[in-house]
This record gives sequence, structure tokens and C-alpha cells, in this order.
Amino acid sequence: LDPEQKDYLGTVRDAAQHLLGIVNDVLDFAKIEAQRLELDIASFDLIQLMEHTIKPTAIQAQQQGLDLSLEIDPLVPPYLQGDPGRLRQIVVNLVSNALKFTESGSIWINVRKQRITDKEATLTFSVKDTGIGIPPEKHPTIFESFRQAEGSTTRRFGGTGLGLAICKQLVALMEGDIWVDSSLGRGSTFSF
Repeated sequence: LDPEQKDYLGTVRDAAQHLLGIVNDVLDFAKIEAQRLELDIASFDLIQLMEHTIKPTAIQAQQQGLDLSLEIDPLVPPYLQGDPGRLRQIVVNLVSNALKFTESGSIWINVRKQRITDKEATLTFSVKDTGIGIPPEKHPTIFESFRQAEGSTTRRFGGTGLGLAICKQLVALMEGDIWVDSSLGRGSTFSF
């Protein structure tokens, strides 16, 4: 293909992937609303899962001129049981949002140990960015369905307003909480 044809095909591929993401969000949201979404519990290697999860976003971060880093506390057990697919979905959603709203600087992904027993691990995952930030008065609404920090954000950055609502529901299914620490112009840290 000549360069113009490759460019067109790349645009079509990107649009198709974006549309597929929207369709999957709507399907997941419908399952959650119908209380039909169940976790698929399996054993998994957390380090391998996280490295594979951020690999595609690392390429996008590099293309945008952003630094993307992953840090996993050495005290976090490497082998866990849970739903690796849904954990990946949450992390990808949060990192994708960070990429969308960060024009320069960095994105850090951090996994920390909170409490470890013989049968249970409580971990905190955080995604911190140097992006546009969210005013504190908007924090309570960003985890609601079809809501974003402001209407013009939807037009400027795209999105359905379902990603954070889905993350909130998935985290709740995993018996956890999700929260944001952010202020306008100072970046955001989403943790669960």
C-alpha cells in the first residue's frame, strides 16, 4: 500500500477499535444493570498481567510523548486469585482516561499492599497523571453512568461516560472501593 492508503486503513482501524470499545462498554453496563455480570475467578501472575495490560497503552503514551511507568510493591504476592480479565479492564480504563486527559508529563501506575493474610490480599491500585484534573465539586458525579466532569469534555475528548461507572461496579463486585484525588490543572489520581 502507498502511504496514503496506509493512513486511511489506520484511521479505519482506530475508528473500529473505538467503536468496539463503546459496544463492549454498553454490553458490560447492561450486564451490570441486569445484575448478570459475574466474576471469573482464576489464578494469575499479577506482574505478568500488569505488564501485558499496560503494553498497548505504553506504545500510545510514547506516541504522545508521555512517560508511563509501573511500580509494584515487592510485598505484593505475585500469584493471586481473582478475575484477571476484569482487573485488566479497570486498569486499562483508568490508564486510557489518563492518556486522554494528559497532554504532557507522566502517568504512573502503582500497586501497593494494604493487608495480606494467609487467604486474602487487599491491594491498592493507583493511576496518577499530570493531566487537566477534575474540580473537587465534580468528584461525586464522575462515577455515575453517562456523566463526565463537564459536558464540553465529552465533545472535546470523546467517550460515553460509562467507563468510570463500569469501573465502580467492577470494583464493588471485587468487594472494593474506587476514589479520585484531583484538582483542576494539577492532574488526577484514581485508586481502587
